[in-house]
Amino acid sequence: MQSPGVGGDVALSPPGRPAGPFPRNAAAGRRACRLAREIASAFFAIPVTDIARPSRAVAPVCEARHVAMYLAHVVFQVSLSGIAEAFGRDRTSVAHAVRRIEDRRDDAAFDTMLTRLETLAHAVKTALEPAPDEAADGGGAVR
Repeated sequence: MQSPGVGGDVALSPPGRPAGPFPRNAAAGRRACRLAREIASAFFAIPVTDIARPSRAVAPVCEARHVAMYLAHVVFQVSLSGIAEAFGRDRTSVAHAVRRIEDRRDDAAFDTMLTRLETLAHAVKTALEPAPDEAADGGGAVR
């Protein structure tokens, strides 16, 4: 996996949180993308299978897919290349999706909706991260 910032893959962190990639390996990146798809699926009421489908789709499915890609990149800090692999897309298609969502943030209603999804995704991410004492002792050994 590339480090953040290499090849245009920027890992963003919320204020007060350390920068760095959440997914530690390709499998973790795929799991993060799956979580992002599940969040988008639940919010937009679009089946995950439709979001994951490799072909083009109608606008609501496309929007849900783009939001899932955006969440995977911005919240879960998966590289554009990692997202492309997980979604069966080209890296440039993922970059286009992320830019498209960022551009739509000028719309107040869309920005509010996306902020709610980001908050949910951050909560999921935080819940899945090991507690500091678990990380220090190798995964939660009982003392």
